Amino acid sequence: MSLNYLIKPSVETRFFIDYDWWKHSRDDLRIYLLTHLTQEQRQALQNRDLREVFDYVHPETGEVIQLDTLGLAIQESSRRDDFISEHIGLIDSVFRALLVHGNQPLSALELADITGRNAATILKTIGGVRIYRGIRPHQPADSASG
Repeated sequence: MSLNYLIKPSVETRFFIDYDWWKHSRDDLRIYLLTHLTQEQRQALQNRDLREVFDYVHPETGEVIQLDTLGLAIQESSRRDDFISEHIGLIDSVFRALLVHGNQPLSALELADITGRNAATILKTIGGVRIYRGIRPHQPADSASG
């Protein structure tokens, strides 16, 4: 464990989804990602190759990135008004906010603006010792941020 983890985060500390964390977790990232889709989307994906890759043009930035079938479904789902709402758990809401923003590190203040949740509550939840769903403080030297 790096000493960076011993630094107490503030509301300005940026967080990201550490996909390397998922490699060591008992949970399966793909199964968790499927829970963020509608029932109709999950049914539509049942017989598809979820690892097939497509070029995706980000609607706001125009950036072209490669997404697999599941990633593309997540992007489609993220356009729904209720994708990030007060009716889902805080961790899921933060995770979705990071997904929608391409896993760009975001502070608790930015996450509060996106999720409609209180920044202090977000920080208290994701800024502690326990890492939920791979969400952890971003260190500039982190190479696993994408």
